[in-house]
Amino acid sequence: MKKIIFGLFIFYFIDSYSQDSCAIKIFPGDCLNCYIGMKKVETTDSAIKKTIVFPELSRAEVNAYLQNVLNISDISKFTVIVSDSVYHSMNNSLTSEVYVYSENKLYKHELLKKFYGIDEHSTYRIKIPDSIAISLESGIINTEKYFFITDPKFGNCIFVSKHAPFRIHIFKAKDLTTESNFYKLSGDTVCYAIFSKYRDVLKSANMDKMLFKSTFGKEIMSSFILAPNIEEQNGNAGLKYIIGIIIFTAPDEYRILRIDETSIPDDYVIYPGFFGENNGSYYIQMANKDRTVDDQYLLGKFTLTNDKLVFSEFPGFKVPTEYLPATTFKSLRKILISANPYLFLQYSRSFYDMDNEQNFLLPFDSINLEFDMPDNNINMLKFEYSLKLVDAYASDKTIFILHEKSGKYYIAQVDRKDLYLKKITKVVLPKKLIKAGLRFYSSDELYYLSKDNSIVIEKIKFIDK
Repeated sequence: MKKIIFGLFIFYFIDSYSQDSCAIKIFPGDCLNCYIGMKKVETTDSAIKKTIVFPELSRAEVNAYLQNVLNISDISKFTVIVSDSVYHSMNNSLTSEVYVYSENKLYKHELLKKFYGIDEHSTYRIKIPDSIAISLESGIINTEKYFFITDPKFGNCIFVSKHAPFRIHIFKAKDLTTESNFYKLSGDTVCYAIFSKYRDVLKSANMDKMLFKSTFGKEIMSSFILAPNIEEQNGNAGLKYIIGIIIFTAPDEYRILRIDETSIPDDYVIYPGFFGENNGSYYIQMANKDRTVDDQYLLGKFTLTNDKLVFSEFPGFKVPTEYLPATTFKSLRKILISANPYLFLQYSRSFYDMDNEQNFLLPFDSINLEFDMPDNNINMLKFEYSLKLVDAYASDKTIFILHEKSGKYYIAQVDRKDLYLKKITKVVLPKKLIKAGLRFYSSDELYYLSKDNSIVIEKIKFIDK
């Protein structure tokens, strides 16, 4: 019989699954029918590592469950752990549950009595209550413990726990609008004093609080945070926002990073689009003040000291030829897409490797952009493109590129070492309407926030040619 592990203090267990694994928490108080899904667990893919977790029971009780209640025909397919610490680290619900992991990420969690197999039900959803408003301007990222939603319009950061029960926490930008946080961003006490003086005037224009801005980075629960700053000159007052970074480690734990504006080159400003970290350096998207300049850097590299980000240099990642001349494309948003250590630009073959500090080209045909704004009327803007990058994912050997052409979606697989195109496959769009996201959850899954406010993880379905 398979060896059963009793009483070990395996606190790291939940966070140390193999790339494809399944953990089954057995609640002894369930009725017999509540264990019915165990047969599906046993017959699922043999390559998937399976672990059964019991609370502290006697050896005889565990054997009785395995043989007479769970009716496992081949216990050698499982690792069995008997430990209160491991059992309660999964969660405290009074029922038996199944957790399915892929590439070290939880993508499926169900009651054991409702488990019908891994392949049969390849869609995983977390429904956010209708009482929580989420705007169309929201962004969503996947982190180890939470789905993190930033909503600039409604001024919220929303944390959705990935482990049942799916607790939801909301952090409001207006709660950040304090004197101490103004000081963290500005480095002085004058900023908040002048803001308080004009606060009633700002309220009429909905500018009386700090703002969140979604970042296009991944894995770090961060957002750009903007503090309204009133500057008085010759008796006149003007509004200018101070830009900083807020990084959350938990819904109620955060730090605010000030950006040292005096260190930034005079002809550049912070563009609150991308923030990320790589090998101890921090990268922030920047833009030339003169948007008609063709030769522009896209990134600034920063060092962090005492919660202050100080500009150090421009990495060699510039606006590529597809976006030139700037006189034509100055209104085009330059969205960066990350898959550490790579940064991609949404409408370009060019990408940047932060590890090697080099630029490369994706093995696609040239990307053609067409831009027309009759009579310089922004409301009549017409923009067409031959290819749009949506997201990227880097495995050990392959870069997966999700992109859109003529309203259809494809995934290209690019070899990381030699940058040749392995293959390109057309994918089926999700059935639900997308509000935010459509990003890689793993190499073969996508996730997004649907318009009915559900977080959805789906296996990628390919269209046969």
